[in-house]
Amino acid sequence: MFAATLRTIKWNLITQPVPRFRPFTIRVFAFLEWVLWSTSVIALASSAPHPITFVLLAMMIGSLFVARRWTYREEAESLNRWMRLAVGTRASYPVLAESLANSSSSRIAFQGKTFSARLMRGESLVNAVRRSKLPITADTLAAIQHPQATTTTPDSFDNKTLRSPLRQQQSIDAGTPVFAPIVAEQLIYLIATMFLAWGLGYLIRGFIAERFEYIAEEFFDIDSNINDMLQTIMSIYEGVMILVSIWFVMVILIRWQPAWLTRWTPWFGKDSIARWRCEILCSLSIGMRSEHAESELLTLASQSSRNRWIQKRCRKASRLIENGTTLPVALRSSQIVTAKEQSWLTSAANNHHLPSAIDQLVDNISRRRSLTWKVRMSWLIPLAIVAVGIYVIAHIVTVFLFLTKLTTSIS
Repeated sequence: MFAATLRTIKWNLITQPVPRFRPFTIRVFAFLEWVLWSTSVIALASSAPHPITFVLLAMMIGSLFVARRWTYREEAESLNRWMRLAVGTRASYPVLAESLANSSSSRIAFQGKTFSARLMRGESLVNAVRRSKLPITADTLAAIQHPQATTTTPDSFDNKTLRSPLRQQQSIDAGTPVFAPIVAEQLIYLIATMFLAWGLGYLIRGFIAERFEYIAEEFFDIDSNINDMLQTIMSIYEGVMILVSIWFVMVILIRWQPAWLTRWTPWFGKDSIARWRCEILCSLSIGMRSEHAESELLTLASQSSRNRWIQKRCRKASRLIENGTTLPVALRSSQIVTAKEQSWLTSAANNHHLPSAIDQLVDNISRRRSLTWKVRMSWLIPLAIVAVGIYVIAHIVTVFLFLTKLTTSIS
């Protein structure tokens, strides 16, 4: 109840006009709310210390996290569309950001108000975006900073800048399972089930095995082969769960990992790199259609992004372009595209349809991601179910054989 009250107070403070906006006070209330919610979850888990309780809590928290993340992504896409539309209508960006923040239900509300307040204090656009952490893409920043290069008629702006690129990007997102909430929930439920089996195994060995050994000393000898089999299966499964735990932490921290370590993160490493490549290429495509310089687009992407991989690659590509290197070669040297993709983009640049080729390249990368993800999920779920089943059945067989021998000895 106290956490819900603090949340209501926090949102009332966020909806205040920009002149009365107090970021520090809001952060204090947000921290207190987080402490109260965490205390509630810990108290709930402590009141019912059972593996199933922890798994249900993990599933619930995971589902809430996925839902909030998906809402944030959708509102971020809507924010960028409105910002690009404001370029053609000459709308006030602080007023627009404040209006969008008032209608937002995610972190964009606080970020939008902070962005608007910093702009009104006279900060530059790039600094305001970076310090407020507002999810504005590089092509949107370029369009805002150089509106004279864009089409100022709202109808033509909408047709040229919004419809085709955004429709294509929406189709790509819809066809890529990695972005779908149901896939994220499947992974959460799968990992939670594996941890549930692990916890039940500890429960059986900790509370039942010792009692079984005490009883067996009075009636019969325990078969060492059974214990060896159970110990072997338990050791293998625990080793797998330790690796899964390390992998899970690496996936959560993948945005802040060093560039060399990102590629070696199983599954999500190369997939995340492909997604970041698509973000950079989409920004280049839309910005080039608006007649912005490639080096400037890459510089804005490196300055506005919080992703270390994107920052490093964009800075390197921008320096190469400023030194006279062509865009396809610069993208290849900075490891944004492969050698085959470079040859394709070079041919497209010679034929003067590079933005369309970049759009097609993004579509191809996304389709490969989609196919790879489907293939992986097709064998991961059955394999994980079989592994959990073997682990659980080994404990069940051990208990069953013990009870059988005990019954035989007593009779």
